[in-house]
Amino acid sequence: MDLKRKAYQALLGWKQKDNHKPLIVEGQRQVGKSYIVLKFAQENYENVIVYDFRHNSALKTVFKGNLDVDTIISNSSIYFPGQKFVPNKTCIIFEEIGDCPKARTSLKSFALDGRFDVIATGSLLGIINYRREKVAQVPIGYEEFYKMKPLDFEEFLWANNVNESVINILKECLKTKEPLSEAIANPLKEYVKRYIAVGGMPQAVNEFLNNNGNYIAARNVQEQLVNEYKADFGRIVDEDGQEFIDYKLKGQIDAVFDSIPIQLARENNVMKFKYSNIQHKGRSETFENAFDWLEKAGLILRAYNVKAVETPLKANADLAAFKVFFSDIGLLMSQYPISTLQGLINDTLDSKKGAIFENLAACHLTSEDLPLYYYSNNKEHLEIDFLIEGKDGIILYEEKSVNGKMNASKTIMEGRSPYKAAKCYKIIRENFGVGDFYETIPEYGAQFLLQNIKASLMEGLRNAGLNKI
Repeated sequence: MDLKRKAYQALLGWKQKDNHKPLIVEGQRQVGKSYIVLKFAQENYENVIVYDFRHNSALKTVFKGNLDVDTIISNSSIYFPGQKFVPNKTCIIFEEIGDCPKARTSLKSFALDGRFDVIATGSLLGIINYRREKVAQVPIGYEEFYKMKPLDFEEFLWANNVNESVINILKECLKTKEPLSEAIANPLKEYVKRYIAVGGMPQAVNEFLNNNGNYIAARNVQEQLVNEYKADFGRIVDEDGQEFIDYKLKGQIDAVFDSIPIQLARENNVMKFKYSNIQHKGRSETFENAFDWLEKAGLILRAYNVKAVETPLKANADLAAFKVFFSDIGLLMSQYPISTLQGLINDTLDSKKGAIFENLAACHLTSEDLPLYYYSNNKEHLEIDFLIEGKDGIILYEEKSVNGKMNASKTIMEGRSPYKAAKCYKIIRENFGVGDFYETIPEYGAQFLLQNIKASLMEGLRNAGLNKI
């Protein structure tokens, strides 16, 4: 089925902007980049010309020699018989531009020329990972970026044909703090479980919906995707577009990837990801390149511990202490036994529940482009699941669908610490409400809350203007 994606509106915004530069749509493999870019181009341009570097390596020869636009078009004509490069009416798509680094270099020429709109897709599996001694030129200042992610919860509701009026009622409850009626709340709880089980990878969502809500059909897709990702582990592309596998790096990536669901599910000592749990006496220098590769591939998310609950959080981040999550909640579920999936659906899950809902929270935050930070003080045995920089100060964001204790947040909100926070939200499985120092937000309302926080930040910047002199 044709999934409605927010990326389409982002592409429209790019096209309508004056003097827009070539756009690179980034994101992990199979997240829907190629589909949405082609759909957008076909619906908004008279001519669409696709350079698929992954499946037609001969196209790379187009970019040998001069990289001015006229030469590229002349070299391309034999590969696109009957197609026309009509100025101002043509969209050129560079599919998997990481496989042809010189096409990436040519974006400067297209930006300066201005006759054609160019959209490139890249799954980050070669765009950045060139050989260190052979670095292709990147046209800094001549390209724009959009990072495409798995379907977020709102997009998942759209895919399930949830009426927009229901979503608007939900958004209204965020403002009024009034509980949502059970007639709406109960189905939304089920959609949260569906979303956790299926995740946001388009192929898994489609397989689930096209098979009348078959979780095993979706899981088969997830397992296939993981196998495809693992086949790419350690893949690097040099400046000539030649790819190879660094097998030492591949082994390290495998070890890190397989360790993530295990470490997330630890019941004790969960303050940070532990290298020693990957390998006996494992050290950061052994595995840091593996983490870097997985992040650039868009497969994992890292949340950093802060030494102080103060703005800017980035300045207080301890880069040696972090938690690791999967960028798609469905991929995490695929790494646990089917019995875990069964327990989630039947509300009988005991173990791993905390890991699953904390990863869900990380996905929600990332879908709104909010960075991941948490607070963990080993001496005081205090922890805050996530911290957000809001318009009016620090926001404490506690995922408590399993454990309701919020000792650290209570200490801060009641003024019994050197830190201050503007708000505290407790994310739970039940309904909207207000506590003595926090607001409760149901799981199905969490992403919409984060949308409001992000919108408030952006609005604050727009209204700031220039200070009067």
